[in-house]
Amino acid sequence: MKVRLIVCKLLLSTMMYIVLLPSVFSQVENNQDTVKAVVNTSEITPKIGKDTVVKHEISPLDISKNRGLFIVTNDGRMQLRILGSVRFSAFYDFVELPIKNTFNTYYIPTGDNNYKMPNFHNSLSQTRMGFEITRVTEKRTVFIRIETDFAGPEGRYRIRHAYGQIGGFLLGQTWSLFSNVSDLPTMVDKNGSTGSISLRNPQIRYGRDNKKLRWAVGLEYSKPDLYGLVHDSTGQNFSFIQVIPDITGRIGTQGKFGSIQLSFLAKSTTIKKPDNTTDYSVGLGVSLSGKLNITEKQKIYYQYTSGRSIAHYITTFSGTGQDAVFNPETDKFESLYTMAGFLSYGYIWNENISTNLSVGSANIFNLDFQPDDAYRNSISVSVDAFWRIITGARIGVSYTYGQRWDKGGDTGVAGRIWALFYYDF
Repeated sequence: MKVRLIVCKLLLSTMMYIVLLPSVFSQVENNQDTVKAVVNTSEITPKIGKDTVVKHEISPLDISKNRGLFIVTNDGRMQLRILGSVRFSAFYDFVELPIKNTFNTYYIPTGDNNYKMPNFHNSLSQTRMGFEITRVTEKRTVFIRIETDFAGPEGRYRIRHAYGQIGGFLLGQTWSLFSNVSDLPTMVDKNGSTGSISLRNPQIRYGRDNKKLRWAVGLEYSKPDLYGLVHDSTGQNFSFIQVIPDITGRIGTQGKFGSIQLSFLAKSTTIKKPDNTTDYSVGLGVSLSGKLNITEKQKIYYQYTSGRSIAHYITTFSGTGQDAVFNPETDKFESLYTMAGFLSYGYIWNENISTNLSVGSANIFNLDFQPDDAYRNSISVSVDAFWRIITGARIGVSYTYGQRWDKGGDTGVAGRIWALFYYDF
């Protein structure tokens, strides 16, 4: 009986606390805006404004701007957005590829290695979680974004975005200025078509956006991506240093016709030799990209990129060491020239169904001393379809065919059927 009486008193006390809690919050002074919260799941408060969210670069598979849990302070000057997405992908490769999270034509086996071993794989690595904080101050709006997923090596937790923005200044890790993710076609492959750019770098930049023109310049950090021996003919090691950050920039415009953007990149890599002397590898690149609105339902997406010592910015070559290759005859690294791009046709059937047909290519201009099995070029053709089941939930399916050619003429082909299921909450 005593136990029941104690439990009843606890329940009664808890109910009274819940009833009286709003009145307790109402007594808090207005300037203490971190105490009371208004929870809102769809609308942005007038003081913060919708522009503080939609201005930021959104790639096709990013979590939609109207999803998430919005927590707003009682004076309406600060907002926390909690967002996430549960994503499950499954695919069947007709030829097994070592890289699973993207269909990368660089890894298609050629020549004697062109074995026909199929492979099925599924993953939850694209599942995302993030936070966005928007705060209105006397002069500027401050925006902070943190977003993570599980697409690191061996499915490890990793940071996708982590940056702060005040006015036109941005500091942290997000999309490189050399990319244009806003004008990528919607594809099951998160890295896009062969020859596309979707790289996130630590950076500091300044830019301005208006209705007619947007531009930005920045300093970015990206690791040198070199292939070959890491030591000279005597067996002593080289070391690679980035003394000067990558200098990037873009300028673009948009209107009823669609959009167009021109990006540039200048980078240098310092190679320290065992005798404490140094070599410098200089890279320059340019990229033209955009979207053409044929009709309200028909879109053309395009991108063309070329340059020297910039290969790791292109998703096909990321991590493959194609910025420069080691010449054993001279004990030096020599830069490689790269040319890549894609063309995609998109059709919106209705508010729930859309399709894309994409063709991409990525080319390396080989040097004489490279072996015959060195990568020369590759292409891919993919068909993607997306169906929105309910708000926030979509299914995407695709078929991709790819082919690779080596310097010596050997070739290999591969194909993948892929499905992606996700729900943005």
